[in-house]
Amino acid sequence: MLEYAIFAVTFVLALLIAVIYLYPGSSKPTSIPGLEPTTKEDGNLTDISRAGSLHEFLIDLHKKFGNIVSFWMGQTFVVSIASPELFKEHQGVFDRPPLKDLKKQIIEVIKERKKNRPKTGEEILIDIILEKTEDEEIQLSDSIAFVVGGFHTTANLLTWAFYFLASHQDVQQKLYEEIQSVLGKEDVDHTNIGELVYLRQVQDETLRCAVVAPWAARFQDFDSELGGHKIPKNVSLFWGLFFVFDPDRFSPENTKKRPALAFSPFGFAGKRICPGYRFSYAEASVCMVTLLKKFKVHMVEGQVVIPVHGLVTHPADEIWITISKR
Repeated sequence: MLEYAIFAVTFVLALLIAVIYLYPGSSKPTSIPGLEPTTKEDGNLTDISRAGSLHEFLIDLHKKFGNIVSFWMGQTFVVSIASPELFKEHQGVFDRPPLKDLKKQIIEVIKERKKNRPKTGEEILIDIILEKTEDEEIQLSDSIAFVVGGFHTTANLLTWAFYFLASHQDVQQKLYEEIQSVLGKEDVDHTNIGELVYLRQVQDETLRCAVVAPWAARFQDFDSELGGHKIPKNVSLFWGLFFVFDPDRFSPENTKKRPALAFSPFGFAGKRICPGYRFSYAEASVCMVTLLKKFKVHMVEGQVVIPVHGLVTHPADEIWITISKR
């Protein structure tokens, strides 16, 4: 009888342990509302895939649970916030994961440029960076900043800007009139770019509508409290930046009424803003002004544009426009 009782207890304990291990039950370290893991191994990755992208998944999650939510990326517990008030409240020391592939490629380019220095007049951007500092970490960081800001993000900003201008001829005409009024026959440069107020409004509205940078991710190595909930250390925390194309919403009058941190496409004022944001605006401005002074842009009839939300939002297929000489 005793042997049977021992066997029964052992069997029940083993069964309980197996159920706990195999069943993806709750192991949330906080009271934050959100999803339970679909499976122990994948967490909510299947839900993210089903939504179409992380951006679309987070939109649905915040609609359902509110401004602070939780979910699982594999076996990693993740918190996402989506309100200016919570962005402001969430402060601390953070570390972003490295862009490994890009970093590796740039290191190889730096080595090659150091080995084969170009002739005077044949320098490219990375050669200028190498001339300004011998600190290898700064060389690498500056190169990554300019590559990401000057190619990936800005290129997609320009793609969407010309799409919106082609599909909103009234906005394009108003922008052209500002360019003519401010610049006349002059080129845009650092002395007059600040006078192109409506151009900046068009760029900001493009960033808002296209959600070029849909979210940011931060990692905290300390315990904190946010929105009345405990945030344990070693939790990844997402900042959701995504919550009719109308550049006038960014007019000086409307900007004064906007809550702090309600629109932060390049990060947040102070130490957390993208160091290349001025470069990105300037680069996009030169391109837009140069083309719009000479040409009108039009949509190709019947074209359907579908956004794909990733690290940077881009169209599923190429956006085609036609141009006509002014």
